[in-house]
Amino acid sequence: MHRYDVIVCGAGAGGLAAAVMFGRQGKQVLLVDKLGDTVETFKGELLQPGSLAILDGLGALDTLRKAGARTIDRLACTTAAGKEMCAMDYRWLPGDYNHCLTHTYKGILDNFIAALPAAVEFRRHVSVESVVRDSDGRVNGVRLRQGRDREQIHAPLVVASDGHGSKLRTQLGIGVDAVAYGHQVVAVDLVDAPHLATQATTFVTPEGMRVMYPMPEAGGRLYLQVPKGFVNRIGKQGLTEWIDSALASCPALEPVADSVRRGMATSRVLSARRFIAPEFHRDGAPLVGDAAHAVHPMAGQGMNAAIADAAALSRLLEDVDHADLRRLDRALATYGDRRRAEVRTIAEFSHRFAALFTETVTKFRFARSAYILRCHGRNERLCYKIMHNISGLGHQPFSVLDRLQQLGLPDRHAQLPPEARLLGTVY
Repeated sequence: MHRYDVIVCGAGAGGLAAAVMFGRQGKQVLLVDKLGDTVETFKGELLQPGSLAILDGLGALDTLRKAGARTIDRLACTTAAGKEMCAMDYRWLPGDYNHCLTHTYKGILDNFIAALPAAVEFRRHVSVESVVRDSDGRVNGVRLRQGRDREQIHAPLVVASDGHGSKLRTQLGIGVDAVAYGHQVVAVDLVDAPHLATQATTFVTPEGMRVMYPMPEAGGRLYLQVPKGFVNRIGKQGLTEWIDSALASCPALEPVADSVRRGMATSRVLSARRFIAPEFHRDGAPLVGDAAHAVHPMAGQGMNAAIADAAALSRLLEDVDHADLRRLDRALATYGDRRRAEVRTIAEFSHRFAALFTETVTKFRFARSAYILRCHGRNERLCYKIMHNISGLGHQPFSVLDRLQQLGLPDRHAQLPPEARLLGTVY
């Protein structure tokens, strides 16, 4: 029987990142996934600076760039007519990771797969039927199924990275209370949109947000908010007709209108939910990525949080002999406490951020969001702080004074000094 140090269940971004990192530490890793190939989907296309730093440390950043990843220098918020209200400029960040990258989710996963070291055995078309426990109730393996074949594999560490509907999380006895958002988004791929350049733009409209990113091969991606259940009511044909009114209500999208109409044939309707597992490990098995948490995608934190989970877990276990179960469990307890606190902060921020852009469907809420965004637009210091917090490079908490200044209280330090704007000085 082959001996493994780690079994990673699920080859999403978090699972793949964990497998790469443990493999680079010299651990013998078994990575299993129920799918036969990575599939394309509308999610996880934006890599924040913190994730770029992790990829660079794995030697996987240059390969992603060569695979066509697009650079994002700014996140801008505009009116439906295209007038900028505020912006977060990543070029103000210090160091080499002063930007984001976009690529397809499949492209990002395939880039991780290409980085898997020889110490990782990757099996596809393999389902995890259940965890296996020792006489003390600690997880020490899994039962696998591939077609008609079944196999029991043991390892001192089993990582649950099998998505938001995690079977392993359920078997560990960890329940979650997922809260669904009251809106959905229509996701559309754009072609022939080279003018999108290096900016991601959120258009704030009375009908909700419209978010547009540049993507590889001179393409782009557009997300249009709709009420929950709206597409079910009007049907696919009705959606094709609706897009004309959606474009008319956001004149800034006129340059990509033809591309949007062509992309409707392959559009998808997506829902959003949020939850944080009450524990990030139990009985010696840690949770990573969507198995542990889900956040609103508006702030671009979901996939990046999964990659950060993997980095935090592997870093804490780097010098731990997995045969020393007592020491291993102490490290897992540290991971659970520390990482859950960090994710709780990320989740709260993502929820507030999403509310600002999505709760605009009444006159009062639209006016409130527009006012707050314009207040941010006059305060570079606050924009820097928000951008730094979503970058994954560290958290700078907001004070009560900051909150008041978000609402328009004068701030004598609102404008960043020139050296911060030009050189990325920490501020």
